[in-house]
Amino acid sequence: MASSVMPGIFGAVALRNFDDCARKEAPWVQETLDDDDVLERRYAVARARVRYQDTRRLPVVRLVDGGVTDNLGVRGSMMSPVAHHGNVPDMAGAFTTAQLARVRHVLVSVANAQVYREPGWSLAGSDPGLLCSAIASFNTALGILNTETAALARQGFLMWEQRINRMRERSQPPVQVHFTVLTFNQIRDPDERARFDALPTSFHLDAADVWSVRALAGRLLDESVELQEFRAGVARDLAP
Repeated sequence: MASSVMPGIFGAVALRNFDDCARKEAPWVQETLDDDDVLERRYAVARARVRYQDTRRLPVVRLVDGGVTDNLGVRGSMMSPVAHHGNVPDMAGAFTTAQLARVRHVLVSVANAQVYREPGWSLAGSDPGLLCSAIASFNTALGILNTETAALARQGFLMWEQRINRMRERSQPPVQVHFTVLTFNQIRDPDERARFDALPTSFHLDAADVWSVRALAGRLLDESVELQEFRAGVARDLAP
């Protein structure tokens, strides 16, 4: 339900905050607050967790669509200390210790369906007004967030690759991360790209549009250099 709550259009999902959560605090949270730099991302997450567990300060938790902080869905699932119990560098939430010692190739594919089209008021040279200005500001902020999130995710995975390879013996094969971002910008034909950019953000799309987007995603993934390198690497490892 929360993932469908667009702020300003639908009301937030309200959940009562219970005292029981405070007794399940992970040890890394207090260690981070005591020892980490205040500018570290772990510190910010730890501070937030403490706030959520104080029911006097936050008796009701209200949830909205996660796109307001991570429209691509990669911060929480792959990089957040909440998901990995504070052990971000080892990606403990994704691999067991045994799997981490054996993994050779990791493919990360991020789908960014952001569109780039000129609003009607801009083309007409007219004043956008309050609502259109708010929408334009939101879209601009979202676009910057998407770009920064993808870059941060790629940097994080490459740092993880380097860390794992430093931990391995020289006789062990290295791990390689293949990171790809799929966007409408990768469409080579300008007319086709403009057609997809014109698709509205809506709760209802024509069936033909839905199927064309699904087909496009598979095509862009197949054309991705990173996927081709991933397949080639796996094929080399499996060759007799």
